[in-house]
Amino acid sequence: MKNAKRKDFMVEIGRSMNRFLSILFIVALGVAFFAGIRSTRPDMELSADAYYDETNLMDIRIVGTLGLTEEDVEAVRQLPETEYAEGAYTTDVLCEGADREKTVRIFSMSRSINQFTLLEGRMPERAGECMMDRGKAYQGQFALGDTVKVYSGTDDALSDTLKYDTFTIVGIGMSSRYLSLERGTTTIGNGSLDTFMAVTPDNFSMEVFTDIYVQTKEGKAFLSYSDEYQDYMDRVKEEIENTLSEPRSAVRYREVTDEANRKLNDARRELTEKTAETDRKLDDAARQIADAQKKIDEGKTDILKGRADLEKGKNDLENAKNDLEDGKRTLAEKEQELEDAKVTLAEKEQELEDGKVTLAEKEQELADARKEVADKEQELEDARRKFDEELPGARMDLDDGWLDYEIGLEKYEEGKEELEEQQEILKEGWKEYRKNAPEVERNLKKALNGLLSMGIPLYITPSEIGRIQVEDFEIDAYAPYLEMIPGGEGALLVDGVHTIQASYQELTYGDAAVKEGKKELAKAKRELAKGKKKLDQGEMKLKNARRKLDEGEEQLADARQKIIDGEQKVADAKQDIVDGEGKIADAHRDIADGEVKIADAHRDIADGEAKIPKAEKDIAKGEADIEEAQKKLDDGEADLAEAKVKYEDSRQEAEEKIADAGKKIDDAQKDIDDIKEPEWHVLDRNAIQTYVEFGSDAERIGAIGKVFPFIFFLVAALVSLTTMTRMVEEQRLQIGTLKALGYGKWSIASKYIGYALAATLAGSILGAAAGEKLLPYVIMTAYFILYENLPVMLTPFNLYYAFLASGLALACTVLATVFSSYKELLSSPAALMRPVPPKQGKRVLLEYVTPLWKRLKFIQKATVRNLFRYKKRCLMTIFGTGGCMALLLVGFGLNDSISTLGEKQYNDIWTYDVLVQTDDEADEAEQKALWSFVSQGDVDAWLRVEETILDVSAGDVTKEAYLFVPEDLEEVDRFVHLRSRESREAYVLDDDHVLITEKMAGLLNVKEGDTIYLKEDEGVLYPVVVGGIAENYLHHYVYMTPALYEKVYGKAPEYNTMFLDIKDLNEETQNRLGTELLSFDSVMTVTFIGTMRGQISDMLDSLNVVIWVLIISAGLLAFVVLYNLNNININERQRELATMKVLGFYNPELAAYVYRENIMLTILGSMVGIVMGYFLHRYVMTTVEVDMLMFGRQIRPISYAYSVLMTYAFSAFVNLVMYYKLKGIDMVESLKSVE
Repeated sequence: MKNAKRKDFMVEIGRSMNRFLSILFIVALGVAFFAGIRSTRPDMELSADAYYDETNLMDIRIVGTLGLTEEDVEAVRQLPETEYAEGAYTTDVLCEGADREKTVRIFSMSRSINQFTLLEGRMPERAGECMMDRGKAYQGQFALGDTVKVYSGTDDALSDTLKYDTFTIVGIGMSSRYLSLERGTTTIGNGSLDTFMAVTPDNFSMEVFTDIYVQTKEGKAFLSYSDEYQDYMDRVKEEIENTLSEPRSAVRYREVTDEANRKLNDARRELTEKTAETDRKLDDAARQIADAQKKIDEGKTDILKGRADLEKGKNDLENAKNDLEDGKRTLAEKEQELEDAKVTLAEKEQELEDGKVTLAEKEQELADARKEVADKEQELEDARRKFDEELPGARMDLDDGWLDYEIGLEKYEEGKEELEEQQEILKEGWKEYRKNAPEVERNLKKALNGLLSMGIPLYITPSEIGRIQVEDFEIDAYAPYLEMIPGGEGALLVDGVHTIQASYQELTYGDAAVKEGKKELAKAKRELAKGKKKLDQGEMKLKNARRKLDEGEEQLADARQKIIDGEQKVADAKQDIVDGEGKIADAHRDIADGEVKIADAHRDIADGEAKIPKAEKDIAKGEADIEEAQKKLDDGEADLAEAKVKYEDSRQEAEEKIADAGKKIDDAQKDIDDIKEPEWHVLDRNAIQTYVEFGSDAERIGAIGKVFPFIFFLVAALVSLTTMTRMVEEQRLQIGTLKALGYGKWSIASKYIGYALAATLAGSILGAAAGEKLLPYVIMTAYFILYENLPVMLTPFNLYYAFLASGLALACTVLATVFSSYKELLSSPAALMRPVPPKQGKRVLLEYVTPLWKRLKFIQKATVRNLFRYKKRCLMTIFGTGGCMALLLVGFGLNDSISTLGEKQYNDIWTYDVLVQTDDEADEAEQKALWSFVSQGDVDAWLRVEETILDVSAGDVTKEAYLFVPEDLEEVDRFVHLRSRESREAYVLDDDHVLITEKMAGLLNVKEGDTIYLKEDEGVLYPVVVGGIAENYLHHYVYMTPALYEKVYGKAPEYNTMFLDIKDLNEETQNRLGTELLSFDSVMTVTFIGTMRGQISDMLDSLNVVIWVLIISAGLLAFVVLYNLNNININERQRELATMKVLGFYNPELAAYVYRENIMLTILGSMVGIVMGYFLHRYVMTTVEVDMLMFGRQIRPISYAYSVLMTYAFSAFVNLVMYYKLKGIDMVESLKSVE
């Protein structure tokens, strides 16, 4: 008997192979789609995680605002969750590409973390070698063996970060930090990063690390995108921030400021030395110029004297002739004079002897004075040398002392202001405490008395309660009794007492701290006074020393003058003696020579006449010598003038250099004073752009997989259920026969359950195997075009989704079979072996519309009656077709909603070209320079905006949003269009309301007129009223006027963002404008909307393949569903259709009879599908959206047309296939008796 049943089971499958395969393929489609789409997200995340693990991608990245030291790295290594920690260098530079300038990020290679994947060549092994990124910037630009010359993109020298400016490409590779085509942004060049290079650490010249990369002990144990991994990373980040961030930052701050101050003091000392040296050189040069001028003046004097001597020589020549004649006449007179001179001579000889005695006395006095002056000169020289040696050090010590005094005074003033602020805070705190404490104390006493009155033993008397002071009351001992007070008031009272006691303790500690602060301030003030007094005394000592030197020099000058006067007198006396002796000797000679002269007079006259020509020749030579000396003098004067000009230039240049050096020192001091306490930024992988983008894309696929496959699966399961139900109903006769032969219910039902189980199980296995391999592969292949640097593609079998889909399919088909079999088995064998009596005919609704019904032909009326007679089949076909149509519509609608996001956001709403983030701490000069630049050139218009991130809450929901406050309200519409998506109404900002974006309004569940609360870092909530809901698709925004901002926050907006509208924006203009904007110190980042639009477009285009997979799968399901339902329809009505053939219907007429019903049902199904698809699309879109993103809500009319036409096409194709089945109906076999 079992063999017969088994044989019957196999025969049944062979006889109804179409039905078996129909169930198999429907189940296979449903399971494949359900398991395949749902497996795609974990497969994508698993592939990325495998690559991250393979390359040891960092778990944590630490960035310090003042750099990181080896001690920082060692401190991180000591953390319990740290597996590896390595310091690394990173810098951004520029290089020349084949088409334009490229921005390059240079990474130092680590020993174990952030390993690069080598594709060609080898990894760098020595300085001057690099591995180049294989990305789009590399392709067609560089090749192995090429040299890349880099240069700084900022005002800082390249040598500040790198030892070399030329690198040889020895390898081509990629990094797990850059999975996609994009490389991120930078602060140099045009603001967009083109490529990266990897080099060995010895290429960098930086003294500290820019990053610390950390790999955790348990990081690889979790999947990278799992909640467990993120929770673990959050704990590790929190541990680093709590234990290391502040202490290590404080150490680094001290190191930097101490080193800077040391270098600054060295620079001051060097400036002082250089200034003294320069002054000395200038003094030497001035002295040389003075000497040259003196020589020139002496030369002029010599020339004048020579000219005078020459004239004198001429005159002497004439006088000599006259004197010769006069000499003869005066000879006689001289003899008489000679006698008189002898008498006078005796008298003068006595005077001469007296003068010699006086001269000896004067010479002794002069010698003593010279010795005294020499001693004083030596003393003064020693004092001057000592003063000159000690003066720079003393002046430097005084300068350092004054600098320390000014710094101490500034710190004293700051401490004083801080202390006054603390006193004010304490004053307010005590005021609040005195306001609240009495009330809490009264409530406490009241509650304790109440508990005593209730008979609760508190071990405290009413008098003790009356003396209770709330600040020192031991509330914890009585908390259990107080919490017995109903309504939670006792617990609130306990919390209140705790709060008051904590406030009292904090205020008490605050008072103590203020007192201590006053003491410290008083001490600091005394120390400052002492320091100032010492500095004043030092200044006075320097002045006294200088004055004493000056007085000594004056005394020495007087003594020297006296010596000079004495020497002159001695010299005069000597000269007088010599002159006297000479005169006496001359007198004797004159007398002796007188007669000789008379005798020689004639001879002298003759000799004089002979000498006259020679004298005239000498005079002519003297004139020539004077002319030559004059020429040399003129040349000397020209050289001297040139030397004076050079001297002035050198002096001016030296003064400018000294002034510049002084200014640099002052600027350096200001920079040191402006150094802020460094911060550690502890980042995880969410700081990597492509890591987040890949996770978001996988999340979007997962969101689609949560909804769409479920609907898809429901339609497939419903059709399978219908097929099995129809099979059981068709075999009533066989069931009745088996039951009459004594077979049990389970034995009879097992055939149909096994049939359903076999078809469903085979379809499930086929669908799970194909779906989990094929669909993830197709989708990931499409996505990996965008993520070209992800070499790993893993598509393992996901047993969870395979068993889930298979279980659902088995449950639907098997339970439907059990239900249908049980329903039939309840009847008796005799009833089962008779056909089911036809249902009683009823008038259809259309018959009551008499004018229309009368105009229908017989065949049309029969078609209408058939539709309403087989209501279950009719509804099944309508909803089956409608479900497939809805899936098609959702697929096309997804494409419409996603593809329009970038177009609407970046063309319709955001109409500006460039977004510039500025430094709100930049000084006014830097800001004005930027404003001047954007007010001319390529910029057509610009708008300043305060754009900050804050929390927005309503009820229990809080979301993060951007606050948007424009400076010029009249220019807002030129850059951002504020309008309603539904009514297209344009909004205008007013001073009483804010505008919020549509997605945030939905998340907060608010509408126009509702109140929302804005919260910034300090935690204060600011209520504002919503005045409108603006259309927006990317991020959340709150729009507010400057006046409302001041009203809400009590301060003026700080504009930190600029929107620019460019006249003719192209790639050349974009690169140039980006470079020019980033050259301003006040500009932090530059973002071009075209670049953002392209990134969004690339991201969304990758979803197109997924959408087309959905559309094609929905189309296949539609075909299988329509085929299966039509096949069931024909099988059920086979005797009816055979009868119509007997009545003379030709095959085309018979097909038209069936097609007419199918076409009407398809039309009704498409109408139902439009309604179902519309609502399903809205549901899918809201499910697929992430928090910060809103897709479009509309489906384009063409998508409705495509969906309807595809449904009609599938229906027509199924009708064509069914024609051959209708044509093959055997009239004789079909009309045989049921018995």
